[in-house]
Amino acid sequence: MKHDAVATALGGAVRPVPYSLPDDIRATFVRILAYMGGLGLVAILTASIFRTETVVAAVESPPHADWINVDRPRPAFELQMPEWTSTSVNYFILRRPRDGSRKDVLTFGDPAASGPYVVFEIYRPGSAGERFIDAPSEIAARIVALTVTDDVKPAGQLDSKFGTLSLVDFAIASGSPLGRQAELLVRSQVTGHAPWRRCLGFVRPFDAPFMQLSGWYCSSGEEVVDRAVLACALDRLTLLSAGGDAALAMLFANAEVKRTFCGQRSPILAATPEHIEPVPAPRNGKVFIKASALKLRGLIR
Repeated sequence: MKHDAVATALGGAVRPVPYSLPDDIRATFVRILAYMGGLGLVAILTASIFRTETVVAAVESPPHADWINVDRPRPAFELQMPEWTSTSVNYFILRRPRDGSRKDVLTFGDPAASGPYVVFEIYRPGSAGERFIDAPSEIAARIVALTVTDDVKPAGQLDSKFGTLSLVDFAIASGSPLGRQAELLVRSQVTGHAPWRRCLGFVRPFDAPFMQLSGWYCSSGEEVVDRAVLACALDRLTLLSAGGDAALAMLFANAEVKRTFCGQRSPILAATPEHIEPVPAPRNGKVFIKASALKLRGLIR
């Protein structure tokens, strides 16, 4: 009789050895599982080492400056004040690319220098949806780079060739722009008083054209700003080129009709100077007489 199993002689008797196939299968299965688990662990570790993380890059354009200073600007406005000839004069044109807004800025003097410090700004928004705010807020937003020693507050109104302007009063540190507060603190501790200069700001918005005229005039010291000087400066602000803006040209044309020539047309401030004409004399040279003294000839019949 044939046996598939292996027989063993024991004690003189021959007995069949029971099969161990289930135990072998179980052990083999356990080894296979352990082998596969080891391979999986190695695969996971390898993938974690050589895996390239997925990074979602935020592709953004480089940040643009809100206002760009135009190189070699061609002035559109002019202001001639012989009283300020000793101060430095600058003309800037700032543009905002996102909406085409434009600022023409004229400055006289410097906040860190002696003498008056004057700023004129003609702001033409590129969007009709922009709205101007009250005069104190408009000026406060423009002097953030200065060391303000007295807050901006309303100071009445001023009549000019452009109409009525809203005025504000404030003060800035004399000879100390932003970044020198420590110097002011030391000087105030030593002397008990920090130097400052009084300023008078002005704001005038327009609907046609849609623009705003603003700025300020700071005296050289603590004296109150002479409003007549500011009115004279506004009277001398003229247009050089409208750049095809018919409304801007019309605004300045109408303003020129209302000029007072720094009060010389006002009988209270000063009478209009009489024109003197030279009248030739035979031998004694030129004799100056008043034009009002000349009598016109009557009608020739």
